[in-house]
Amino acid sequence: MIFIVGHEKGGVGKSQIAFNLAAYFAERKKSVILVDTDTQRTSAKWSALREQVGRPPTFPVVERTTDPAPTIVQLSEKYDAVVVDVGARDYARLSDLAKIADLWIAPTRVGQGDLQSTMDLASAFSTLHSKHKAGHIPLCVVVNAVPGTWNSMEGEDAIQALKEVLPTGKVLAHSIRDRRVWRDAHRLGRSIFEMPPSAREKAEEEFVAVIDEALSAYKPTR
Repeated sequence: MIFIVGHEKGGVGKSQIAFNLAAYFAERKKSVILVDTDTQRTSAKWSALREQVGRPPTFPVVERTTDPAPTIVQLSEKYDAVVVDVGARDYARLSDLAKIADLWIAPTRVGQGDLQSTMDLASAFSTLHSKHKAGHIPLCVVVNAVPGTWNSMEGEDAIQALKEVLPTGKVLAHSIRDRRVWRDAHRLGRSIFEMPPSAREKAEEEFVAVIDEALSAYKPTR
């Protein structure tokens, strides 16, 4: 299956979710490959950092910044999961990959600009359903990096606001809080699953809940 992690806006945590999603499948003994289509190469740099610090690879990471869709389709015949990290503002690529996605995860932050960008992405996708291989783009929106104070309602408010106005797709009820362990894992070239249990427990629980909900939101298209 093809899992796209993408948004038209940068800085929403796409790459972090992409390589941790690949790690999620690897943890479950699925054959998985991560494809970095972003010219900023965040996922590819994370993979290179793992090599530099001597961490064994748990899944391959390849770069395809030019016409990636045919390669991704071919890889989906070989791997259980192909996770794709898509760059921001690359509208032609967003459109091309939307047509082949078995699941599209669009992370957003709680700021008004981020939420408006999410609306714009969903509006664009609502015009492309007929071009999708199954007739409907399986879009899931996840509110990411929610301010970490225990009593913050910003995540819940953002979820409710999106549910009321999103023209297509599903807004996930679970969200991911902004926790230091995410930044520490990235800096060390690790997935969240490779961090010490005491540090990762809450972050891992939130991430797994998000991914499980997203996987349940749409039936496989093949």
